[in-house]
Amino acid sequence: MIAPFPPARAGSTKINPSFSVMNTLTTTASPDTDYAAFAPSHHSSGRAGMLARLPWRKILAGSAAFVIAASAVGGYLHYAAGFESTDDSYLEGDVHPVSPRINGTVARVLINDNDHVEAGQPLFEIDPADLNLAVQADEAGLAQAQAGEIQAKAQISRAQADVETAVARIAQNAAQLTLAELDFHRMETLVSKGAASTQELDEARAAFDAAQAAQQSLASARDSAEAGLAAAQAQHAVALAQVQKAEAALETAKLQVDYTVVRAPSSGRVAKKAVEVGQRLQPGQPVMAIVSDQVWVVANFKENQLARLRPGEKATIRVDADRGRVFQGVVQSFSPGTGAEFSLLPPDNATGNFTKVVQRVPVKILFADDSRAESAAHLSPGLSAVVSVNVRE
Repeated sequence: MIAPFPPARAGSTKINPSFSVMNTLTTTASPDTDYAAFAPSHHSSGRAGMLARLPWRKILAGSAAFVIAASAVGGYLHYAAGFESTDDSYLEGDVHPVSPRINGTVARVLINDNDHVEAGQPLFEIDPADLNLAVQADEAGLAQAQAGEIQAKAQISRAQADVETAVARIAQNAAQLTLAELDFHRMETLVSKGAASTQELDEARAAFDAAQAAQQSLASARDSAEAGLAAAQAQHAVALAQVQKAEAALETAKLQVDYTVVRAPSSGRVAKKAVEVGQRLQPGQPVMAIVSDQVWVVANFKENQLARLRPGEKATIRVDADRGRVFQGVVQSFSPGTGAEFSLLPPDNATGNFTKVVQRVPVKILFADDSRAESAAHLSPGLSAVVSVNVRE
């Protein structure tokens, strides 16, 4: 049981007002305790004074700023969750090698490094003097072949005439053979009746045999004429083939002359020019390259980013060489394998210790048609870029 409070004495020790009344009541009171310190009116007024002295405006302003900042961060995180981004991106484009098709000496160079050219525009010329002579020789060869073809055609006409003559002679002799046969049979009848002599019968038989022999001779002549016609036709076919061969040789020579002017395979800019006047070139020797005007972006996304990427999704492209400009693009296709799979030494995870490494897959992103028009000169294959794909739409 708690002892009753003793009366206060003068000069007794005062208790700190910060102690609670409950703690004081649960402790044995000292004879020197000052009970006036526990007066309720004095404690309440001190606490109210402390609350009044707090900087409430600063507290409210700080709280509001914290709420706004938290809302902004939350909104940004929610917005960023709808994009897949990577800075492992580079511009790619077609690079067309230029090389001559013939050997020869360079006569003129018509372009310089970094010039923009159109498809089919002449780049340099090779001296065509030797090839022009070859064209003249092939033209003469063609004329000779054509003359031979005309001669072979005339031989066909002559052989056809011989065949027709042989056929006419056979027809003429056939009538004589028929007459000789009738005379022979008539003479046999007369001899059997005694109206004609045996000599007359022999003469009729000889005339009939001669007509038969002549018929056989004329048939052989016809066969020979037909064989001559076939030979003439074969000779004409050979002559016609010679004409076609000469025409092909002439076209080849003309192509060789046309190849002396080397033209741009596509529109673009000249790079790695390595040709000068007087230089001797060989077929297939690389002398320059044409970098096509059409470029695209290859973005190497991590494999855990591919789940939400789809062809046709819109993308924003920032190229380091053109800071401050945002290009619009669209996802076109995905590589059929990771970049490591097509490397010189692809990984073989079935041997040795295995360490999982996040793989990257190249994704092809095309520029919008009107997005890169103003900065086409600054966009070249090999430049770095940052790509963000909107996967929310």
